Amino acid sequence: MTSPVLDLLKTLVDETGVSIILVTHDMGVISEITDRVLVMRKGQVVEADRTVAILDRPRHDYTRKLLAAVPRLRIPTRTSKSGGDGHQKHSPATDGDQSPLLVAEGVSKRFAPQGFDWGLGRGNPRFGLRDVGIRLPRGAITGIVGESGSGKTTFGRILAGLDTAPTGRITIGERAFDVSRSGRRSGLLGRVQMIFQDPSVSLNPRMTIGETLNESIRFGARIGSGDTPAVAAAMMDRLGLPRSLLARHPHQLSGGQKQRVCIARALLAEPEIVVADEPTSALDVSVQSEIVKLLKDTIAEREMTMVFISHDLAIVQQMCSSVYIFRDGRVVDYGSSEFIFSRSDNPYTRTLINARPHRFTC
Repeated sequence: MTSPVLDLLKTLVDETGVSIILVTHDMGVISEITDRVLVMRKGQVVEADRTVAILDRPRHDYTRKLLAAVPRLRIPTRTSKSGGDGHQKHSPATDGDQSPLLVAEGVSKRFAPQGFDWGLGRGNPRFGLRDVGIRLPRGAITGIVGESGSGKTTFGRILAGLDTAPTGRITIGERAFDVSRSGRRSGLLGRVQMIFQDPSVSLNPRMTIGETLNESIRFGARIGSGDTPAVAAAMMDRLGLPRSLLARHPHQLSGGQKQRVCIARALLAEPEIVVADEPTSALDVSVQSEIVKLLKDTIAEREMTMVFISHDLAIVQQMCSSVYIFRDGRVVDYGSSEFIFSRSDNPYTRTLINARPHRFTC
């Protein structure tokens, strides 16, 4: 889904002769655009060569580990067709056939024009979401996929009660919630928790990890205050984190450790639904695979319901039983994971799938 940006960078190189140093942990981007690669670890270059040589014949163990951790998008043989014109279509065999835990209907939101108007008028508001509706099956992981600006994060924040929408309705179980209100007034904060994209900015730098987790436990208010340290320590054990980290501050943890803490914080509030917004995009691929497995195992073990927001189709395919495709603030395609990746004929869905670097598909 980064193809237009990559195409622009390649065009700049071809037309101007400029040299580009691209710093990234995305091996797909490396395979698509670079001529040479330097692999760094702990401040040292461990391997440097032509991109083709690095990808085909890596010499260093760390390089091989990184390449092995890249998720592969499985593209099965397409067995049937469903008409696709770029607009939302119903598909068979979705988890939505079960009684859903959450139903969102008619959620719309506009954003005011940005920048100066120079006396020429403010222009028309930009749609962030247009009449969006989804159904979340109980105990399942539902994916939301879209490019930057598609509205997926805005929708996730509305689901979590962190943002508002002037129109629309969200129902959890038998209770309807007011999406025009945010925070505690919406009633959603106690029912839905969010795991954010960048763990470095979503943890309070002034609080120790223990203080952060204890605050989440008190927010959930399911146990006595005297039990919070033991509950926090047990969650650290469950997520593979040393208890010694409870006394540390966020800057003393690695990226993967911080994201595990964010997962712990969300789970300790005991929500019915967890919204994970690009929870692996800020991490290198070796840590990504650990977090994906941890999330999937934890959700299954606790029989929770999750919304997994991502632009990475391979991770969505691994994680999710059903998928919604967002574009320009609309749902343009949805169905079971099997349907979306093997049988959908929606042209935008096929464009997203085909944008995955071929080296990392199977």
